[in-house]
Amino acid sequence: MAKEFKLPSSLSVFGNEDIAYDFLSRIWGKKGVFTCTIGNTMTSTIPGVSEAGDTPELTLFTPAADAEMLVNGRTTCMKGIPINPGGIPTPATLTMAALELSDMPLHIINGGCRINPYIPYYEVGGRCGEAITSGKSVHNVKECFERGKVLGGMLAKGHDFLVASESCAGGTTTALAVMMAMGVVTENLVSSSSPRNPRELKTRIVNESLNAANIKIGDLRDDPLKAIECVGDPMMPVNVGLIIGAAKHVPVIIGGGTQMAAVIAAVIQIDPSVIGNIVQGTTRWLVKDPNSDICRMIGGISESVPIVYINMDYSKSPYEGLQAYEWGFCKEGVGCGGASISAVISSSGKIDCDIILDKVHEVYKRILNI
Repeated sequence: MAKEFKLPSSLSVFGNEDIAYDFLSRIWGKKGVFTCTIGNTMTSTIPGVSEAGDTPELTLFTPAADAEMLVNGRTTCMKGIPINPGGIPTPATLTMAALELSDMPLHIINGGCRINPYIPYYEVGGRCGEAITSGKSVHNVKECFERGKVLGGMLAKGHDFLVASESCAGGTTTALAVMMAMGVVTENLVSSSSPRNPRELKTRIVNESLNAANIKIGDLRDDPLKAIECVGDPMMPVNVGLIIGAAKHVPVIIGGGTQMAAVIAAVIQIDPSVIGNIVQGTTRWLVKDPNSDICRMIGGISESVPIVYINMDYSKSPYEGLQAYEWGFCKEGVGCGGASISAVISSSGKIDCDIILDKVHEVYKRILNI
């Protein structure tokens, strides 16, 4: 069927098309399950690192607030909704729209938060991450990895595929640190939720963190869990385990941007047998971002992990907060790419970008009381 599979215009593929088409053909018209692992790292409170919140301090509320929005359609842990400086709404608005259209079941996993959401969630024993400049940033890494693996196997049962996603402010900086510790990248290719990607600041923080942990680039190529323990964040070990546990049973869409590249690198190093049963699912905004390079990054990790991306376009939206995505803000997060791709898949292509955009407008108006 893979040879006969026709990609709809709403989706595009970068990388190994044979693997991507085979993957998509196996789950086309079928129903998946969506997971979002939330976590905090104190790295996000370092001024200038993250704009996934109106202030550095508010970045600690963003993961919990994103989870509350996905489950309840409103936030409880904070007033309003998670926004970037300037009032640009969280990518969770796109995730909410896609999940409503596809009617996928949703599960929140608490990888380790400073602020816990007021909703039911899976608990894996994680704790809020320290700033990576400590060189000892994540607690209970092996425990969270093992529990994530069990959870992945559990959630795979009864579903045709699984989407693994994240909400963890500051996560592109921790991802860069882990990938450099593993040696899968040697330069800063990660993205930012702002068009003003603070690349020099992130590079300096990562170098300080590797020095604090007494790690040289590539030292932990064969020990990704140690790399996460030293300079990662608490979302990572859970999602690494979750993906490995699920991919033994069903195809897995790894929903996210450059943050999830570190997770993919760890997954493949620990269990290369998942190759062929995983793809990265993201957005056009991230793939086309001139200030990062997800394609080069994933290609350097493995040429057998294709990127499938949704061709969302907010340029004609009447709302400036959404138009800002076309100007380089946000781009990805809260699994919005993976959720949107899944809506297209589950409908056998009947749901397209225009239908998703109409639903985004409905969600946007509802949550902002427009």
